[in-house]
Amino acid sequence: MSLDNIRIVLCRPEGSINIGSVCRAMKTMGLSRLYIVNPQRNLEKEWIRNMAVHAYEIYEKAEFPESLAEALEGCALSAGITRRRGTKRKFFSHLPEEFAAKALSLEGEAALVFGNERNGLKDDELACCNAAVHIPSNPDYPSLNLSHAVQVMTAALWRESAGERVAKYTPISDKDREAIVDTIHTTLDCFNYFQSSDPDDIDAFFRDILARAALSKKEARVMENIFMKIRYM
Repeated sequence: MSLDNIRIVLCRPEGSINIGSVCRAMKTMGLSRLYIVNPQRNLEKEWIRNMAVHAYEIYEKAEFPESLAEALEGCALSAGITRRRGTKRKFFSHLPEEFAAKALSLEGEAALVFGNERNGLKDDELACCNAAVHIPSNPDYPSLNLSHAVQVMTAALWRESAGERVAKYTPISDKDREAIVDTIHTTLDCFNYFQSSDPDDIDAFFRDILARAALSKKEARVMENIFMKIRYM
């Protein structure tokens, strides 16, 4: 899925300044489709323009459906952004990164649904969505500003969509990792290290470290060469 197929849906927004900031957050992360459902106040275009800066065209192209159900028409996946749980709310909630991976692996359109600045999504609004997403935050002050929440979610989507442009590598196999452990073991044995240490414990120590490090082939080769050179010296 392309980012062009992602909708940002605002339910009952109150502030023109927040909407402008949402536009800016969207454009910085490559999203452009904004839906505004039932704004609670008359929106001040000048305030929106001042906050959106060079992203004002997102508001100019925004759609104003009469209901959330209409805003979600045609979506294969829709997620309400909420930190609240309850008997009438979703049983399971995704992390932003989990939702981004899921949304961008699907065919069709997806929507991120944000509630009112004061009280978030209502139960019936969340019920319109087929998933929930929560943004981990400080439990002593967990409520995020609307535009900040949009920024976090759109950033997760951008990172996921840009994955092919980020340098990736395949970690070495278990067999290659064991070869390095064997090289380290042989090198230490040359110095009679195991006279005072259990070889199995030391092997397990390095095996665990190398597994957590998830070395690339180049990194593994350099490390193995270092221990081989130590042994030679």
